Amino acid sequence: MTLKHLKPVIGPAAALTVVVVAAALMIVAPRVLADSSQTDSRIQIGFNIAPVKLNMKGLNPALVGVGSYIVNAQADCNGCHNSPDYGPEFNSDPTFVGNPPPGVVNPASYLGGGRFFAFFPGGATIFSRNLTPGCDTAPCTNPLPEGGHTLQDFMTIFRTGHDFDAAHPPCPASGAEGCILGPPATPLNGNVLQIMPWPVYSRMSDNDIQAIYEYLKAIPCIPHQGPVPLPAGSPPLPSILFQVCPAP
Repeated sequence: MTLKHLKPVIGPAAALTVVVVAAALMIVAPRVLADSSQTDSRIQIGFNIAPVKLNMKGLNPALVGVGSYIVNAQADCNGCHNSPDYGPEFNSDPTFVGNPPPGVVNPASYLGGGRFFAFFPGGATIFSRNLTPGCDTAPCTNPLPEGGHTLQDFMTIFRTGHDFDAAHPPCPASGAEGCILGPPATPLNGNVLQIMPWPVYSRMSDNDIQAIYEYLKAIPCIPHQGPVPLPAGSPPLPSILFQVCPAP
């Protein structure tokens, strides 16, 4: 039923009210739709806050910008994945007296992994993974993020927590981070990542996960050659963190 058909039924005053409301909706709707889209603002903010020089060759700028926004302004990926053997997380830590927020991120240790979290039942030593793009062998002509995993692998990690590296499988098998004691002694599943909050991240859209992956392809590679001593009491870094970087 159109407004034309409503007029004889509801009367002139009511019809006028409907017309006014409809006109108001026509004015408000475009603004609401514009405000609901964060894509453009996330792209620019993402590039503004990236703490390292990005290699954009062959990459989608929109995805890289959104990925940087998620990684650096929402998910705090570097909070877990910074490399202590390349220095602290911040060159200027905003939690220290006299350092203004948001601080200055240390680019040398950015997202290279190696932060030690805990010993798990069975003896596993859990470290954060290296998210920077690299290769298993030289020459490195097609560096991929997070241990050389494909985008499909990356999606699976986010959706299910599957550990493609088998770094800490159920005992008695052993990986680069040892093994995890599972049932019946504990309910732990060594086949999935135990520290990464993938149950929360699994709810992200495919586009956002792809944007993160595209951004990780743009950041500098960290090979792990131990330029800074590890904190006292930290176990040796596992082999899964080491990789070949592409030639400059």
